Amino acid sequence: MLLEHSYEAIIDAGINPKRLRGKDTAVIIGTSFIESQEKFLYENVQIGGQNIIGCSKSTTANMISYHLDLKGPSYTVDTACSSSLYAIALGYSYIMSGKCEDAIIGTANLCSHPIVNLQFARLGVLSSDGYCRPFDTGADGYSRSETVTVIYLQKAKNAKRIYGICPHIKINSDGYKEEGITYPSTLIQSTLLTEFYNECGISKLCLDYIEAHGTATKAGDPPEINAIYNVL
Repeated sequence: MLLEHSYEAIIDAGINPKRLRGKDTAVIIGTSFIESQEKFLYENVQIGGQNIIGCSKSTTANMISYHLDLKGPSYTVDTACSSSLYAIALGYSYIMSGKCEDAIIGTANLCSHPIVNLQFARLGVLSSDGYCRPFDTGADGYSRSETVTVIYLQKAKNAKRIYGICPHIKINSDGYKEEGITYPSTLIQSTLLTEFYNECGISKLCLDYIEAHGTATKAGDPPEINAIYNVL
């Protein structure tokens, strides 16, 4: 599905995929879980050995580079909830640094194993009734969902069709926190937003809306909304 969506994204950009053959196009896929691994890798042992390729995270990106004959960096990143955004940041960096002309950025998540849902539920992050209520007093968790999404990233001056423009990207990490690894930090999120707007030169008064993480959890929502309030 990632390969199919990549092909469609290139065509949607007004480009014949054959024209990308041999180019330095980067392929970066963000994903956290391949829930079919247990079934196809550990339970159904086959002599052919193709299962270990099909269930490998690296293959999600490498397969696209292979079939489209792309010579740029090709790999998968896993930063949990931010995997796809992190992939965009890496593709953006490759293009702006001149290392690549363009990038195929994708993400995929299929919920095919109930044990993964059970683990998330026991972690305390899933909504008890299946409804996600971000920034609401009744919020008690999110709902897991599925997606296969691909975007074709290139410089605006070369684009035939533009859905959105990315003027700047910045990423950081919380580091150590006494609350634990799963808790976000208002301070670090505030620092990131402050540095971001100082660097990109876009006035905060020009903003029409903010797209938030919105985990709908008691641990995630307050730090995020406080960071947005503090900076904006």
